[in-house]
Amino acid sequence: MHSRWLAKGRRIVNVSTGIGPLDERTGGLQRVGLYLLTGGADTAKLAFLLQFVDQGIRDGERVAVLSAAMPNDLIDQAEYLGFDLATPWRTGSCILLGFKGEYARRIVHAPDPGEAFDELTRVIDTPVDRLVVDPGSFLWSTRAGTSMAQGFALWAEASGAIVIASVAAGLDERPDPSTEWVLQRATGVFHFARLPNGIHEISIRRITPAIDTSGPISLELVAGRGLCEPTGRIDRRQTDRGTVNNDRALLLRLGADMPADLESWLTQDRDAVDAEDGMDLIQHLQADQWGLVCVYVDRSHTDDAIEIIRTARPMTPGVILLLSDEELRSGDRALALDAGADDVLTHGIHLKELDARIRRAFDSARPARLTPRVDAATLDTVDAVLPREAFERLVAERLESTESGHFCVVAAQLPDTDEFGQILLASVRAESGVLVGSMGDAFGVLLQDARAKQAEAFVVRVRNEVKRRGVEAELKVEIFANPEEMDRIRNLIEA
Repeated sequence: MHSRWLAKGRRIVNVSTGIGPLDERTGGLQRVGLYLLTGGADTAKLAFLLQFVDQGIRDGERVAVLSAAMPNDLIDQAEYLGFDLATPWRTGSCILLGFKGEYARRIVHAPDPGEAFDELTRVIDTPVDRLVVDPGSFLWSTRAGTSMAQGFALWAEASGAIVIASVAAGLDERPDPSTEWVLQRATGVFHFARLPNGIHEISIRRITPAIDTSGPISLELVAGRGLCEPTGRIDRRQTDRGTVNNDRALLLRLGADMPADLESWLTQDRDAVDAEDGMDLIQHLQADQWGLVCVYVDRSHTDDAIEIIRTARPMTPGVILLLSDEELRSGDRALALDAGADDVLTHGIHLKELDARIRRAFDSARPARLTPRVDAATLDTVDAVLPREAFERLVAERLESTESGHFCVVAAQLPDTDEFGQILLASVRAESGVLVGSMGDAFGVLLQDARAKQAEAFVVRVRNEVKRRGVEAELKVEIFANPEEMDRIRNLIEA
């Protein structure tokens, strides 16, 4: 009944979601298919959908969004993430529809699924390449039971588009029959979760054609950039055990005997215990506190080791190492670090290097030093762009002061734009403690008492001001947080 939506003769070609790490894992999504996003609230499902739509717009495609949110709210949310929906909405390449008014009532009460989807097809009056529905359950969890779910799946297949719908529930919860029906029919199912440290994870629960889906994909949600690869190593320590004994070590061997010199070095100055297998290691972590956990493997047991590390990581604030005398694949090293390993040493382990790496891991695992909150009103504030020497001197003074607390430095560059310093000043919202100054070819902004999120919001305002003034140059930005990145800030102003 929706044959006019079929893109006749179109080959199935993989297309980008706009999220690099996911595209690298999947090779992109099928040109025609139904994909579901599952997960609870605050798990970045909407950010994913907006980024997916933005990528379609960038690729010259026609897109549509059916959402419970109002169009202006979607546009504002997209703008915060760095995506422009307002322009394509005005030009007609992006259609924004809402579950509102009479149409929402008819969906809920529709005895015949065809009527609801025929009307939706009439509203989207020309074929689209990408369609997102948020939440999808609004379309299929109705009084019509699973018949609406079947109608939705048939309509999505006939659309000739990539259709992605969100489901406001986790896969560990028992879905209603209609949602279960759609889950079984979907081309792919991606599960979203948010860790306590703010990192978002996407687990590929099912996808056609099948791929290697080992381990979740970790992403960071950044204002002005959307979902992207995390900027640093992810720390998955979620335990409430705040202290560890660095003199205690837990060892696990998987498929390989540990060299005698390595075993002797690990155990000579530590109270060391051998775990028989992964389950035994987990039981030891549950029963006691350990400063060091070493998993020694051969290449054939790497996947098992990664899953054990993923399970162990939330259970201990101690250091976890993956060790092997064989040369592991670079992808396995990345997966081990992503699972929560503090370090990976392979292909001939030198004890001197191992000692240095363990010491560094112990240092990085310690809780960050608490810094006092400073009254920004007592600090120097400027309402003009400082020359380079003055700016760098004042930043250095903040770095050296024990009373300056936390702040962020934004290094920004906008080539061939004389007014850029004034653009930065116009984007400042704080009334005190802010510095704006020259840094050679770039400009710097010190935002007192700002965390990374506040600095990202500042960058969004700068981008909007640049766009408002009609500047075409590419804005380049880096954000550095004090005290966490004190050395990098010092190197920046001394360069």
